[in-house]
Amino acid sequence: MMSALTVSNLHKAYAGNTVLAGVDLTLAAGEVLCVLGPNGAGKTTLISTLLGLVKADSGEIQLLGEQQQGVTRSQALRQQLGVMMQIGSLSANLSVYEQCDLFSSYYPQGYSAAELMQIAGLAAHAKQRFGRLSGGQKQRLLFALALAGKPRLVFLDEPTLGMDVEARQGLWQQVTQLRQQGVAVVLTTHYLEEAEQLADSIAVLHQGQIVAKGSPSELKALMQYKVVRCHSQLTDAELLALPAVLKLNREQQCITLHSRHAEHTVRALLQADQQVADLEVRPVALEQAFLHLTQNDNTQHPSTQQHSTQQEQAA
Repeated sequence: MMSALTVSNLHKAYAGNTVLAGVDLTLAAGEVLCVLGPNGAGKTTLISTLLGLVKADSGEIQLLGEQQQGVTRSQALRQQLGVMMQIGSLSANLSVYEQCDLFSSYYPQGYSAAELMQIAGLAAHAKQRFGRLSGGQKQRLLFALALAGKPRLVFLDEPTLGMDVEARQGLWQQVTQLRQQGVAVVLTTHYLEEAEQLADSIAVLHQGQIVAKGSPSELKALMQYKVVRCHSQLTDAELLALPAVLKLNREQQCITLHSRHAEHTVRALLQADQQVADLEVRPVALEQAFLHLTQNDNTQHPSTQQHSTQQEQAA
């Protein structure tokens, strides 16, 4: 299968300050790639470079099999791309229908204005001006307009910013539908739950480099412990003495243990306290793995590189 996106050894610096330092990415049709990273990691520069808004210093970018030359790309390729930027703006005085009608006119084979309003869930607000929409409604409209040309590759930069829970889940369903239709999606988000729900693969960008790449479960597996939660009558000292326990947190009656071997910990816990209640064992949350991977002194671990290699071979 042809890759929807291939990035090889991408470099970019501003005034001698390196922002991207050899970034490699691959994305196949029908996959969602989420780029995660703390503020200042280089996400904005990476996305701007992929979109042809910024010229890379070196490296190669291929979009839908076409190699990008600097910041130029063919009209045919432009017709197959959809983009929703984090800070998007439209004419405040045009109505929802007028915005949809305008964008629909750009794409001969795209969606009609009525279909775009349906995608945005704003058919009932067709006559309302963009400037009078709520923040969440604006995001929904910008998302729909990014799909105006029925693209094969979509870039979504913080797409659910400002949305309420119901609207966010609705957009998640639409992204899932895009994947099922064979559309490739590049997603950036600060909502780690969003990344975990939507992404087939996650690339963690830190200080201009991809420090980890793999599925959400693969990234969580890099953390060498599990979380045990319960209610127990044992003291903190007794809990910390249980086998394989690394850390203890107590919030009122709820106890959280980090364990290298959760099975050993739970077995000893049940023997020590037969009244233990609300026992739960779960893997590490993606947030904890993300924080671990983006520590300032983090270097790429062999296990991380292994996941990257496996992901590239699968693509």
